[in-house]
Amino acid sequence: MSNIKVMLAIIIILSAVLRLVALDKFPNGFTGDEAQQGYSAYSIFKTGKDEWGELLPLFPRGFGDYKPPLYTYLTVPSVGLLGLNVLAVRLPAALAGILAVLIVYFLTKELLKNQKIALWASFLLAINPWHIQISRTAWEGGLGILTFSLGLLFFLKSGLRNLLFAAFFWGLTLYSYHSWRFFLISFTVTLVIMQWKKFMNWKSFMPALVLFIFMLPILLNLSSVLSRSSDVGIFSQTELVGYFTNKGGSPLPPLLDRLMDNKYIFVISNFFGNYISYFSPSFFFSSNRPDNTYLNFPYFPLLFPIEIIFWLAAVYFLLNKRQDYTKILIFWFVLSLIPAALAVGSMNANRTPTLLPLISIISAIGLVYIIERWKNAKVILLILGGSFIFFLHFYFISLPKKAPDNLRYGYDKVFSEVLRIESDYSEIVISKAFSEPQIFLAFYGKIDPNEFQMASKDWLRYEAANKKYVDQLESYNLGKFLFEDVNWNMKDSKRETALIVSKEQDFPKEVPSLVDIFNLRGKILYRLVPVKNEEI
Repeated sequence: MSNIKVMLAIIIILSAVLRLVALDKFPNGFTGDEAQQGYSAYSIFKTGKDEWGELLPLFPRGFGDYKPPLYTYLTVPSVGLLGLNVLAVRLPAALAGILAVLIVYFLTKELLKNQKIALWASFLLAINPWHIQISRTAWEGGLGILTFSLGLLFFLKSGLRNLLFAAFFWGLTLYSYHSWRFFLISFTVTLVIMQWKKFMNWKSFMPALVLFIFMLPILLNLSSVLSRSSDVGIFSQTELVGYFTNKGGSPLPPLLDRLMDNKYIFVISNFFGNYISYFSPSFFFSSNRPDNTYLNFPYFPLLFPIEIIFWLAAVYFLLNKRQDYTKILIFWFVLSLIPAALAVGSMNANRTPTLLPLISIISAIGLVYIIERWKNAKVILLILGGSFIFFLHFYFISLPKKAPDNLRYGYDKVFSEVLRIESDYSEIVISKAFSEPQIFLAFYGKIDPNEFQMASKDWLRYEAANKKYVDQLESYNLGKFLFEDVNWNMKDSKRETALIVSKEQDFPKEVPSLVDIFNLRGKILYRLVPVKNEEI
């Protein structure tokens, strides 16, 4: 076995260790999206229908939108083999992450014709903090990194068969995550224009037909597909109404004011402001990103700060050498930021998975350039190694002590305790302060999907009430579990025999609880409070 194969095998083993060890423990929380992915897969495995009773849905109903289906269906066999648990739900993401590390080697080798850069690109992706985070959470965006890379790898090879494989994997990419759709279409169109002579024959229509077949269901269900953008897009009605409601008066004449400050100017200004923010070094090389939710990988850079030197070297190399692949890399980077810029907010890592594995390829180009021209490059490698060790300490030691926003730390303990003592109560009230509590109850309780499907039929009234989410209903139930706002003094203390589950601040301090759930700093997060008024 050659040295290259040995080193690649070591890299893959390293990537597997980083993505699989204690997968159900880190990150130390479990989001509603992850719980829903798992329970949807569990419901499909058991009944052929999702939790809403839809038979093999092409676009499963999510929280306020319709999910791309690829992750859900990949989770079905995982849940079928391992049961409904955190490990089973996160395993597809971890396996996709490991495979992506392998594929980026072959992709980089095919693109750059340089085995050394390919090996470094694979290694840098294996230890990349951002990609490790993506690979350890049941988030559908990570699947697109693998399928897009496979598609590009086959596209770069010659022959009709490879183009058909490229179309197939890119077709799968369309069903992985919202951001990949716009990027993939714009990127493939750009590639075809750049290499138009390659497609001037009738056989080229076959891959285009395959890709169109994948796109057709999306086009036929466009309103569902775009439901997410109507919620978070810069052109959403909520954004436009909010801006013009709060903008105040203008000293300009009405006609001139409309010309200078209208919805088109507002959207264009927001787009360019968002787009430029992703060129900021602080987005990649610092922890200074405004969003502290777990998918934005808070409190740590997306890349190691030392990699900024690799990027500078790569830019110098690419601009001076002007290789055939330079245009592909540039278009990849430029186009990958557009979907994120079309959404509200700036510097959101969860909206730019399209940058992977490109960022590792860029870093590898710069690192190899430095190694080949600087005798003291070992210093750089030592800093990189030290940065990696520091990241491991951060991710597995420091980060669990300050759980990121929306990671729902403590929910597992809450719902496990509720399910342990549920038989003692005729009614259990779970506060809507738990975001989408019904899905956590179903996940941790492994509730019969048939029972859940019966209940969810009633919950669809949230759409008739013009609500975005089920938990915006005033009240709804799953058997004896009632989901509504908790008001201890007005109603909940007067129930006959019930268990009230809510945040600590929703109860008077003197009220005793059966169980208190604490955070890692010893502060009470949630309480399980019994009510027994037998004289009523």
